[in-house]
Amino acid sequence: MPIDQEGTAPGLKATAKEPKQVHMKCKSDNCDSILAVEVELPGQAGSHVYRCVKCHRTWGIRTGGSIDLG
Repeated sequence: MPIDQEGTAPGLKATAKEPKQVHMKCKSDNCDSILAVEVELPGQAGSHVYRCVKCHRTWGIRTGGSIDLG
């Protein structure tokens, strides 16, 4: 079987995509970075997880839910 030099033959395809970058201050007291990437976790509705690009600390933010206006 010959080798496909151009990579156009059927088979497994890479599905890796670049993580979404956001401008957000790191939650670590010792880090001064203002850039983080959003970590996508399957099955995590209503929360977002971020990782600092400098010190690699991760933290989560809950979104959605009910609020009391009264």
